[in-house]
Amino acid sequence: MIYSYCKRCKLESPGENCRQCGKHAAATAQRDVWSIASVPLADGRTWKSISIALCSVAALLAVAIFGLEAVVSPDKVARLWTSSLPRLIFLILPLGLMLSFLFLLMQGREVIVYVLDPQGAHLQTWHQPSRLKSWARLQSADPNANVPQQDGTVMHLSQERHLMWGDVQAVRYKPRSAAIYLYHTPHLAPMVLKLPPDEYETATRYVGKYCKNQ
Repeated sequence: MIYSYCKRCKLESPGENCRQCGKHAAATAQRDVWSIASVPLADGRTWKSISIALCSVAALLAVAIFGLEAVVSPDKVARLWTSSLPRLIFLILPLGLMLSFLFLLMQGREVIVYVLDPQGAHLQTWHQPSRLKSWARLQSADPNANVPQQDGTVMHLSQERHLMWGDVQAVRYKPRSAAIYLYHTPHLAPMVLKLPPDEYETATRYVGKYCKNQ
Protein backbone atom coordinates (compact mmCIF):
# COMPACT_ATOMS: atom_id res chain seq x y z
CA MET A 1 0.00 0.00 0.00
CA ILE A 2 1.24 3.48 -0.85
CA TYR A 3 2.01 5.79 2.06
CA SER A 4 2.93 9.44 1.66
CA TYR A 5 4.60 11.95 3.97
CA CYS A 6 3.44 15.54 4.11
CA LYS A 7 6.22 17.96 5.10
CA ARG A 8 3.74 20.72 5.91
CA CYS A 9 1.69 18.61 8.33
CA LYS A 10 4.58 16.32 9.31
CA LEU A 11 2.21 13.41 8.94
CA GLU A 12 2.31 10.08 7.08
CA SER A 13 -0.94 9.09 5.43
CA PRO A 14 -2.19 6.07 3.50
CA GLY A 15 -2.58 6.96 -0.17
CA GLU A 16 -0.97 9.70 -2.23
CA ASN A 17 -2.74 12.63 -0.54
CA CYS A 18 -2.29 13.99 2.98
CA ARG A 19 -5.27 13.05 5.11
CA GLN A 20 -5.07 16.38 6.94
CA CYS A 21 -4.51 19.05 4.24
CA GLY A 22 -5.35 16.96 1.16
CA LYS A 23 -2.15 17.94 -0.67
CA HIS A 24 -0.85 15.42 -3.22
CA ALA A 25 2.56 14.10 -2.19
CA ALA A 26 5.53 14.21 -4.53
CA ALA A 27 6.90 10.88 -5.77
CA THR A 28 9.96 11.31 -3.54
CA ALA A 29 7.67 11.44 -0.49
CA GLN A 30 5.85 8.21 -1.30
CA ARG A 31 6.70 4.64 -0.36
CA ASP A 32 5.05 1.28 -0.93
CA VAL A 33 4.71 -0.95 2.15
CA TRP A 34 3.23 -4.44 2.58
CA SER A 35 3.81 -7.59 4.60
CA ILE A 36 3.58 -11.33 4.00
CA ALA A 37 3.13 -14.10 6.56
CA SER A 38 5.39 -17.02 5.65
CA VAL A 39 6.15 -20.53 6.88
CA PRO A 40 9.66 -21.52 5.69
CA LEU A 41 8.75 -25.21 5.92
CA ALA A 42 6.11 -24.71 3.22
CA ASP A 43 8.26 -22.51 0.94
CA GLY A 44 8.95 -24.38 -2.31
CA ARG A 45 11.77 -22.00 -3.26
CA THR A 46 13.57 -22.80 0.01
CA TRP A 47 13.31 -26.54 -0.65
CA LYS A 48 14.55 -26.06 -4.21
CA SER A 49 17.65 -24.21 -2.94
CA ILE A 50 18.31 -26.88 -0.31
CA SER A 51 17.97 -29.69 -2.85
CA ILE A 52 20.34 -28.00 -5.30
CA ALA A 53 22.90 -27.39 -2.55
CA LEU A 54 22.77 -31.02 -1.33
CA CYS A 55 23.04 -32.43 -4.86
CA SER A 56 26.00 -30.14 -5.56
CA VAL A 57 27.79 -31.24 -2.38
CA ALA A 58 27.21 -34.94 -3.15
CA ALA A 59 28.34 -34.53 -6.77
CA LEU A 60 31.47 -32.56 -5.86
CA LEU A 61 32.40 -35.09 -3.17
CA ALA A 62 31.97 -37.99 -5.59
CA VAL A 63 34.04 -36.25 -8.28
CA ALA A 64 36.78 -35.39 -5.78
CA ILE A 65 37.03 -38.92 -4.34
CA PHE A 66 36.81 -40.85 -7.60
CA GLY A 67 38.92 -38.31 -9.47
CA LEU A 68 41.68 -38.56 -6.90
CA GLU A 69 41.47 -42.36 -6.92
CA ALA A 70 41.68 -42.37 -10.73
CA VAL A 71 44.91 -40.39 -10.54
CA VAL A 72 46.49 -42.35 -7.70
CA SER A 73 45.26 -45.88 -8.45
CA PRO A 74 43.43 -46.10 -11.81
CA ASP A 75 43.01 -49.87 -11.51
CA LYS A 76 41.01 -49.53 -8.27
CA VAL A 77 38.36 -47.10 -9.55
CA ALA A 78 36.01 -49.84 -10.82
CA ARG A 79 36.32 -51.68 -7.51
CA LEU A 80 35.53 -48.45 -5.65
CA TRP A 81 32.31 -48.04 -7.64
CA THR A 82 31.08 -51.46 -6.49
CA SER A 83 31.86 -50.71 -2.83
CA SER A 84 29.52 -49.07 -0.32
CA LEU A 85 31.18 -45.67 -0.84
CA PRO A 86 28.77 -44.36 -3.55
CA ARG A 87 25.79 -45.20 -1.34
CA LEU A 88 27.40 -43.43 1.61
CA ILE A 89 28.05 -40.33 -0.48
CA PHE A 90 24.50 -40.11 -1.73
CA LEU A 91 23.14 -40.62 1.78
CA ILE A 92 23.95 -36.92 2.03
CA LEU A 93 20.68 -36.24 0.17
CA PRO A 94 18.12 -37.94 2.48
CA LEU A 95 20.05 -37.05 5.64
CA GLY A 96 20.41 -33.42 4.53
CA LEU A 97 16.72 -33.19 3.66
CA MET A 98 15.76 -34.70 7.02
CA LEU A 99 17.98 -32.26 8.92
CA SER A 100 16.65 -29.34 6.86
CA PHE A 101 13.07 -30.43 7.63
CA LEU A 102 13.81 -30.30 11.38
CA PHE A 103 15.45 -26.88 11.17
CA LEU A 104 12.62 -25.42 9.05
CA LEU A 105 10.03 -26.96 11.36
CA MET A 106 11.63 -25.26 14.37
CA GLN A 107 11.70 -21.91 12.57
CA GLY A 108 7.91 -21.76 12.62
CA ARG A 109 6.03 -18.78 11.23
CA GLU A 110 7.57 -15.46 10.24
CA VAL A 111 6.38 -12.12 8.91
CA ILE A 112 8.26 -10.42 6.08
CA VAL A 113 7.84 -6.65 5.75
CA TYR A 114 8.72 -5.05 2.40
CA VAL A 115 9.29 -1.36 1.80
CA LEU A 116 9.92 0.35 -1.55
CA ASP A 117 11.07 3.95 -1.25
CA PRO A 118 12.93 6.39 -3.51
CA GLN A 119 16.27 4.92 -2.38
CA GLY A 120 15.59 1.24 -3.02
CA ALA A 121 13.91 -1.97 -1.85
CA HIS A 122 14.09 -3.03 1.78
CA LEU A 123 13.15 -6.30 3.48
CA GLN A 124 12.78 -7.20 7.15
CA THR A 125 12.04 -10.66 8.54
CA TRP A 126 10.36 -10.91 11.95
CA HIS A 127 9.42 -13.85 14.17
CA GLN A 128 8.30 -14.37 17.75
CA PRO A 129 11.15 -14.06 20.27
CA SER A 130 12.51 -17.55 20.88
CA ARG A 131 16.00 -18.92 21.32
CA LEU A 132 14.98 -22.06 19.45
CA LYS A 133 13.63 -20.10 16.47
CA SER A 134 16.81 -18.01 16.31
CA TRP A 135 19.11 -21.03 16.62
CA ALA A 136 17.11 -22.84 13.91
CA ARG A 137 17.98 -19.90 11.64
CA LEU A 138 21.65 -20.27 12.66
CA GLN A 139 21.48 -16.92 14.48
CA SER A 140 22.22 -15.84 18.02
CA ALA A 141 19.21 -15.00 20.19
CA ASP A 142 20.05 -11.30 20.59
CA PRO A 143 17.56 -9.70 23.02
CA ASN A 144 18.38 -6.27 21.55
CA ALA A 145 16.59 -7.36 18.36
CA ASN A 146 13.28 -7.81 20.24
CA VAL A 147 11.05 -4.88 19.27
CA PRO A 148 7.69 -3.97 20.92
CA GLN A 149 4.87 -3.66 18.38
CA GLN A 150 1.91 -1.28 18.32
CA ASP A 151 -0.49 -4.05 19.36
CA GLY A 152 1.51 -4.75 22.52
CA THR A 153 3.28 -7.88 21.27
CA VAL A 154 7.04 -8.28 20.87
CA MET A 155 8.69 -9.45 17.64
CA HIS A 156 12.29 -10.40 16.93
CA LEU A 157 14.06 -8.87 13.90
CA SER A 158 16.03 -11.74 12.41
CA GLN A 159 17.05 -10.33 9.02
CA GLU A 160 17.35 -7.10 7.07
CA ARG A 161 18.21 -6.67 3.39
CA HIS A 162 18.58 -3.49 1.38
CA LEU A 163 19.00 -3.12 -2.38
CA MET A 164 19.47 0.37 -3.81
CA TRP A 165 17.84 1.09 -7.18
CA GLY A 166 21.19 2.04 -8.67
CA ASP A 167 22.50 -1.44 -7.90
CA VAL A 168 19.63 -3.29 -9.60
CA GLN A 169 21.00 -4.97 -12.74
CA ALA A 170 17.85 -6.81 -13.84
CA VAL A 171 14.16 -7.13 -12.93
CA ARG A 172 11.90 -10.11 -13.55
CA TYR A 173 8.15 -9.79 -13.08
CA LYS A 174 6.27 -12.96 -12.10
CA PRO A 175 2.56 -12.05 -12.16
CA ARG A 176 1.40 -15.68 -11.88
CA SER A 177 3.18 -16.12 -8.56
CA ALA A 178 2.72 -12.45 -7.54
CA ALA A 179 6.46 -11.89 -7.15
CA ILE A 180 9.10 -9.47 -8.44
CA TYR A 181 12.76 -10.54 -8.67
CA LEU A 182 15.38 -7.80 -8.28
CA TYR A 183 18.88 -8.86 -9.31
CA HIS A 184 22.04 -7.21 -7.99
CA THR A 185 23.99 -9.67 -10.16
CA PRO A 186 22.12 -10.83 -13.30
CA HIS A 187 20.56 -14.29 -12.88
CA LEU A 188 22.04 -14.83 -9.38
CA ALA A 189 20.70 -14.42 -5.82
CA PRO A 190 17.80 -12.02 -6.43
CA MET A 191 15.89 -10.17 -3.76
CA VAL A 192 12.42 -11.67 -4.13
CA LEU A 193 9.48 -9.38 -3.44
CA LYS A 194 6.51 -11.60 -2.59
CA LEU A 195 3.20 -9.79 -2.79
CA PRO A 196 -0.48 -10.26 -2.01
CA PRO A 197 -2.22 -10.41 -5.41
CA ASP A 198 -4.00 -7.08 -4.83
CA GLU A 199 -0.67 -5.32 -4.17
CA TYR A 200 1.14 -6.64 -7.24
CA GLU A 201 0.11 -3.94 -9.72
CA THR A 202 1.01 -1.11 -7.31
CA ALA A 203 4.46 -2.58 -6.60
CA THR A 204 5.07 -3.17 -10.32
CA ARG A 205 4.39 0.49 -11.08
CA TYR A 206 6.63 1.62 -8.24
CA VAL A 207 9.55 -0.61 -9.29
CA GLY A 208 9.05 0.47 -12.91
CA LYS A 209 9.57 4.14 -12.01
CA TYR A 210 13.08 3.44 -10.73
CA CYS A 211 14.09 0.53 -12.98
CA LYS A 212 12.86 1.79 -16.35
CA ASN A 213 15.71 0.29 -18.35
CA GLN A 214 15.76 -3.13 -16.69
